[in-house]
Amino acid sequence: MKIFKITLEKENKIIRLGIIVFWFLFWALNAVDKFLAGNVSFWVGQDRSTQFAEYFDSIGFASRSVVTGALVGVTILEIAAFLFGTLALVYYFTSSREKTRAAVFWMILTSLVIFSLFSIADQVFGEREELLEHSIYWISFIISWFVYTHTDKRAV
Repeated sequence: MKIFKITLEKENKIIRLGIIVFWFLFWALNAVDKFLAGNVSFWVGQDRSTQFAEYFDSIGFASRSVVTGALVGVTILEIAAFLFGTLALVYYFTSSREKTRAAVFWMILTSLVIFSLFSIADQVFGEREELLEHSIYWISFIISWFVYTHTDKRAV
């Protein structure tokens, strides 16, 4: 059937768009979770402030300023990842292939930094389940970059 026949280039564009949209939504919903901590209609968020406080308390750093600093640092990195994802979407739809690739790279790199820091913290706080989860995200970002770059053969 002709309707199902598409070119390799179109397939690759769809895959690249899927990667961008997935990680854009991931960081967008992560940002929403920061502001909707706890149970609200149609959303069950997680209270990261309490979670971070418990983690730092478990190793003897019960200082509120340490917890706040960690949360602010993570939030800044997450906002950066979201902004790079937003730029990637904008550039994708304005047909700026090189700029799209650069924005995706910075989104992926920022995400890798975030999950590297989370993984280090998981080791320090003894959170083995969280370590597994964060490691899976880290690997997912690497795979996403690999797939993105290999479906973008004409990029500089």
